[in-house]
Amino acid sequence: MARKVRNNALEARTNRLRLPIAKKPVFVRVGPGISLGYRRNQTAGTWVLRIADGQGGARTAKIGLADDFDEANGGDFLDYWQAQERAKIEAKRGRASIGNEPLTVNSAAATYLNWLTAKNPRTAVDTRGRLEKHFLPKFGKRLVSSLTKTMLDVWLSGMIGKSDNPERVRQSKDSANRVLTMVKALLNHAVKDPANGLTDDAAWRLVKPFQGVSKPRDTRYTDAEVKRLISSAPDKATADLIKGAFLTGARYGELAEARVSYFDARAQTLRVNVGKTGSRTIILQTSAVDFFSKLTAKRSSDDFLFLREDKTRWKRSDQTRPVKEALEKAKLPLDGSIYALRHTYISSAIEGGVPLNIIADNCGTSVRMIEKTYAKILAENRRKFIEKGAPVL
Repeated sequence: MARKVRNNALEARTNRLRLPIAKKPVFVRVGPGISLGYRRNQTAGTWVLRIADGQGGARTAKIGLADDFDEANGGDFLDYWQAQERAKIEAKRGRASIGNEPLTVNSAAATYLNWLTAKNPRTAVDTRGRLEKHFLPKFGKRLVSSLTKTMLDVWLSGMIGKSDNPERVRQSKDSANRVLTMVKALLNHAVKDPANGLTDDAAWRLVKPFQGVSKPRDTRYTDAEVKRLISSAPDKATADLIKGAFLTGARYGELAEARVSYFDARAQTLRVNVGKTGSRTIILQTSAVDFFSKLTAKRSSDDFLFLREDKTRWKRSDQTRPVKEALEKAKLPLDGSIYALRHTYISSAIEGGVPLNIIADNCGTSVRMIEKTYAKILAENRRKFIEKGAPVL
């Protein structure tokens, strides 16, 4: 364990506050070529790192505020021992330089979310919401370099819901895993930029997600149930949205963003631009072509393909309430959703013998994900596939 350097003048806040207010810090050497300084201010004092450059000079940088009037939290306010540890870490990683502040989690998150927004706006919105709710309030002001595996393990465990219902506990673990994935993506993005001076990702790389808690969506409708759901919709706009989801297997966000011009009646395709996999072209069956031909008749190419009953566009979560109304009236389980229609589309396509790579392309997913999520359906239909497609004499 690295030796900690004591200093009576700086260890205790009462002693530090006896020092005169001055622009020049009081320094104590805490390692080879490394000094920790304290600058007494009118308000909270400042911790300063000084690193010898080997040529008779030195570089300095602020590394945090002292716990003169606020309790130390390891983030924005540091006690003497925390400041000493941070000074050693930052010096080791080469982060200290004149005018260059160490990278905080908030700064790393801002850079990552800007990058993600340019790549996939809808994913960025979801990621931002989860990070701001579950991660950034606790870790945002900390330096990325100060994160530890133990710290993140405790945070992850704290996201588990307390309930006597095992299913609710499983769901909370599954949700925690999703947030952990986003956190790792954020921190890995920071590590990949050499300018950040981060060389060690062990703090989050070694944090393991909860195992055996993911559960494929198992809500699926028969053709008769889909027809009942459509007829139970509170208005034509909701009915059209349900039809579109069932006939394409597209995600709600993709349908909500689609324009009239994205439908090509001659090619019998529908282009969607928003989703986890970016732009793709969906091959439509005849009934879907007929539906979209009627839906787009005499409409401007710039119009949104699906509109609400008041002729405004569908926005995030707008579909939840009317779909729930339709489910209730159709006497179908209320845990269903628009997404269940995508599950129905993929399941039906598998049973119909459509090659998995074509289903994957149409739905914007991967063959591997289909094999994993729909393993039960694939297993149940193995003989049917062989009987239908294997050579015969």
